[in-house]
Amino acid sequence: MPKKAPILSFCNACSRETNHDIVHEKVRLVSETVDEGFDIEWSKTNRMIECRGCESISLQVTWWHSEIDLSDDIDLYPPRISRKPPSWLNDINRDLAGILRETYSALHADSRRLAMMGARTTVDMYMNLTVGDVGGFAKKLAKLVSDGHLSKFDKIILDAALEAGHAASHRGHTPSSQEINQVMDIVENMIQKLALTKSAEALSKGTPSRKIASEMLPES
Repeated sequence: MPKKAPILSFCNACSRETNHDIVHEKVRLVSETVDEGFDIEWSKTNRMIECRGCESISLQVTWWHSEIDLSDDIDLYPPRISRKPPSWLNDINRDLAGILRETYSALHADSRRLAMMGARTTVDMYMNLTVGDVGGFAKKLAKLVSDGHLSKFDKIILDAALEAGHAASHRGHTPSSQEINQVMDIVENMIQKLALTKSAEALSKGTPSRKIASEMLPES
């Protein structure tokens, strides 16, 4: 049997579309007779595919219908990762990291409303850890700016976008991909400072003082 031509598919490990070999394929074809003897057909194709770059394996599911264009209906397992969790996630507060992980899981499932709610909860928890419970959400944001944890420009974007998160939870608003990515950019940048502070403290402890370093030098 001749080998099938490779197909393009998104690879989570490579973080981009790559050529994949079809390892195995199973097609299920269904035919139905509807009103007045009219026949329709549809199929579901399951493909086990392997990335030609990193050799990662995934399952691709595609659909076909005789009356409807389903060419864009493609499911991937594991789901396509829309935004990778940062490498410093394990270096921050455990509860804060847990909320962030759940937010990324919502993003991977394209559950943008849940992701925006998660981002808002993450910011609220970060503010309590950083400036304390100084009042409502607006007061905490203002305190972040006054204490130098957040720029005024980022506050404007974050405030507007998190209002979209409030709308998502109370008024059924679905934020756009651009909105959620803007929010996550700011949230990640803000929270990364916690990880950097921890790294700086560890580096400082491991670095000998100038006096100790000079004493260690050989006498001339």
